Amino acid sequence: MLKRLIPALALIAACQSAPAETPAPEALEPASWREVDPENLVILELLTGDVIIELAPEAAPAHVAQVKRAIREGVYDGEYFYRVVENHVAQAGLEFDEPLADWPGLPFEAERSVSAEGFDPLGNADLFAPLAGHRNGFAAGREGDQEWLLNCTGALGMARDEAPDTGSLDFFIPIAPRRYLDRNYTVFGRVIAGMEHINRLKRVDPVEPEDVPPFFDPETEEDAFKARGIRLTGNSILSMEIAADMPEDRRPRWEVMTTPGPEWEALKAAKRDYSAISAFVVTPPHVIDICSLPTPARLTSVQNDAD
Repeated sequence: MLKRLIPALALIAACQSAPAETPAPEALEPASWREVDPENLVILELLTGDVIIELAPEAAPAHVAQVKRAIREGVYDGEYFYRVVENHVAQAGLEFDEPLADWPGLPFEAERSVSAEGFDPLGNADLFAPLAGHRNGFAAGREGDQEWLLNCTGALGMARDEAPDTGSLDFFIPIAPRRYLDRNYTVFGRVIAGMEHINRLKRVDPVEPEDVPPFFDPETEEDAFKARGIRLTGNSILSMEIAADMPEDRRPRWEVMTTPGPEWEALKAAKRDYSAISAFVVTPPHVIDICSLPTPARLTSVQNDAD
């Protein structure tokens, strides 16, 4: 059977003798960028280049733990993006159920109960969520105390069968916003760079259920897997690594713009107001589609550059 997608402010301490009228020390401005924890930074190497992913363990701890274990055991190396649907998703992993026997189904982690503290509202209405915004750079929705990550382009989600707890290893990356999947499929990370390499993948369909048996018949499996490799040429995963495991001279360091933060607020304001564009006949409304504004990320250096 196939796994299918149904689809802290720091204060200046003034410890000195000073007249009583000396103004109180001012709060330092929040940092505008934060470094991605190397334990949550994944480098997915494709034939056309690297895709950089940040995992979200706070949102989906079981999913992140299992996928990190699989990456460290080399499970994804040499596998493929075997389902790539135009304007929908690119899906990768083991494809067939048989190799998944040692990998348990994961608990459903599509949403969680969490305080609104740390959630940065977008500032306008959203079509799919009562409240949309960002937490630590991840696009998220809220309803009451429930919060979930959104299926915007570049989200990292877990594919599964019909039952909510059947996700295991196969993941998908939307190549267009697929917001109707919100709260229905667990999102546990997002692409922060290299999405162009996902877009270059060949559009392919998975093996049909009736065509699976030859892959597990000793007399036909060699030919079946060879033909599959030819069909999926260009969509192979050369490697997946966690940055924390890489030698220091190869370890990349990435930063994500802080949400909330001064640069982020300025970026949102700029994207909300197009009134200065003289070519526009009608000024667009002052709203933002959350999926059209991914949180910026930047490569700062490899480890040795900072030493």
